[in-house]
This record gives sequence, structure tokens and C-alpha cells, in this order.
Amino acid sequence: SIDRRSQLSRRDFEREYASARRPVILTDATRDWPATRTWSFDHFESRYGSKVVQFDGRDWRIGDLIRRLREGPVDGFSPYLSMVKLDEQFRELQRDVGNLAVARFNRLYSWLLPFNMRLSRGSVAVFVGTKGSGFRLLHWDSTKLHVFISQIVGDKHFVIFRPEDTPFLYAKDSLYDTNHSRLPDAFDVDTKAFPLFRNATPIRVTVHQGETLFLPAGWWHATTIDQPNIAIAEGALDAYNWYERNAWYQERYRLPGNSLLKRYVLRHALSAYLAVADIALRIRERLG
Repeated sequence: SIDRRSQLSRRDFEREYASARRPVILTDATRDWPATRTWSFDHFESRYGSKVVQFDGRDWRIGDLIRRLREGPVDGFSPYLSMVKLDEQFRELQRDVGNLAVARFNRLYSWLLPFNMRLSRGSVAVFVGTKGSGFRLLHWDSTKLHVFISQIVGDKHFVIFRPEDTPFLYAKDSLYDTNHSRLPDAFDVDTKAFPLFRNATPIRVTVHQGETLFLPAGWWHATTIDQPNIAIAEGALDAYNWYERNAWYQERYRLPGNSLLKRYVLRHALSAYLAVADIALRIRERLG
């Protein structure tokens, strides 16, 4: 149900997948990354054992984390180093991670992007886990970004849903948290408690070591792991989620405290600016 492609050009990727809002698995996008040849639990423990990073509400030494992961699940769960941004907490890893050719023009790095629409941290994060780790909570990536998930070590299992399935996935109704589902476990849904879920169409896929999954903005997904696992995820902004991300930001202006005048001015001023910036960026990308 999801294509696997090799040697996919940027133009074909945009025409067949990004513009069509279709996921795809790239089988060779990271083949030149040093990480694919060097990363392992042993490598992380020996080289970065004393490194301290923060995730899951606490500080972890990488050496302690790796030893804990090797012990296996406790009550079915293992720690999961997740969403640790390389530019913020783990810059040592940046030299081992290359660029994805199909995401060459990631607009998150453009100076034309309005300051308030930029990320407070970088777009590239590392994930480390083992059996019992993973994000079983269904979600789509915040601020309507695309995401490229590259499996450096081990395979990862996904359950994925199209944006059209949103009415059946019990999205939280908080304006701050609409990108998360109220389903406790996307891999094992109680349809008596959540009857609308019967109308959704899950796509189950395993992304193998060395492969990269592209998920367009707004696609729901959850993950589970059954083996030692290291992955890189990169958020991306391009011409195909440019206006969708703007619409997501317009929703933020509806928050209490923003007057009707401010909402109106921000909505129209920002939209006008983004339309001009989009034209300039499309010209640059076509020439590049």
C-alpha cells in the first residue's frame, strides 16, 4: 500500500508523492551517510557513554540508557530516547547525518520564512530504543510539517492513516493538541469503546534498516519496535504544505487574548506575505 522506490529524483518525488500527498519509502536515500556504517548500541555506549541528554522529563546518560535498553522491557516497556534535536543536545551526531536529496529545498531553513513560523529548535532529531519502545500513541507531526523517518539501525513497525480518516480517529479537541488521538493504543483499538474507528483504514508497514519513510503533513502514524533501533527524523516544509501550515498558524490566532482586529490583520498580512514568498521560493527552487 506504500511504494518502495530507489534512485528517485527530486522532480519525480515531488510529482508523484509530495504534490500528491502520498507516502513513499525510499530504499537508498541514506546510503552515503556515515551513520549507516558506524552507528550501533556499542558505538553510542563507547563514544558517547558520558553524554547527558534530556528526554521523557529527565536527564539520561547515554551509557546508562544503552545498558537499560540491553536489559529488555520491564512490564512490556523500554525507555525511548525520542525527539532529541541534534543542534540542541547532540551536535556530535550531525557529522554522521547527511542531507536527503529529495528534501534539498527544505523551507524551514529559508530566511524568507517568517520568524514566528520557524522552529525554536532544529528540524533533525534522533530516536534510540529497543523492544518495548516506540510511539504507540497516534499523532501527526505538529505545525503541519512533512516528516522523513530514516532507519539507521533496526526495523520499525508503523500503523498509518490518511488525513481523510481524521473523523474516525478521535482527535483531541484541545486547540493546543489536535494532532494527538485519544486512542490509548493505535495498534490495539477497542472498537466497542471507539466505534467510529471501524470506518478508518489502517496502513501497516515495516520500514527496514537503511530505508526512509516520507509521511506528508497531516498523516497520522504510530510506531512500535521489537529490536535494537536507532533512527533519524527530519521535519520538512515545501511548496506542498506551505499554505496548509499557514492555515494551522491561523488557528493559533483564534486563541483567547487575540482581538478580532489582530486576528484579521495577522491573517491577511501573513497570508499575503506567504503568497509572495512562495513565488520567490518556487523560482529559486526551479533554478536550483
